[in-house]
Amino acid sequence: MTMGLLIKETMSGWLSLDEAPARRPFRFSIQAFTPRIFSLSTPRFFRGRVELDGEPYACEGELTLHLGGPHYWLRFEHPELGTLRAEGRKRYGHGGWIQSLVTCPLTVFRDGREVGRASVAYRDSMLLFPFKALRLVDEQRAYRGITP
Repeated sequence: MTMGLLIKETMSGWLSLDEAPARRPFRFSIQAFTPRIFSLSTPRFFRGRVELDGEPYACEGELTLHLGGPHYWLRFEHPELGTLRAEGRKRYGHGGWIQSLVTCPLTVFRDGREVGRASVAYRDSMLLFPFKALRLVDEQRAYRGITP
């Protein structure tokens, strides 16, 4: 039995592709796990769910915590748009302190080429984040309850 830290987080906002620049509702919920509890900069693999235009899709990626702000990348398969990868980093202190704590700009890629932008934000209470989002769990239970 390997214990580790599980981070559960949901962020929402918009996604816009260069070929169709209208902002589309975009959201992701992730469960990121690592047995290296005290190693902040360790990439934490995650599984989760993306919603684009209200339709759910399975996703996977990594969350890496840095002192200046966490870095995310996630990948999901869309039936019409193909495989999309969104990547970005929160930058604490940029664009206002409170805003920088919750907002993450993302760049969207398809086949290694930049094809759009997205912006998501953590919309739940920052004060409750440690109590709602962080758990010590066994690795076998880290990804339970994830459905696309």
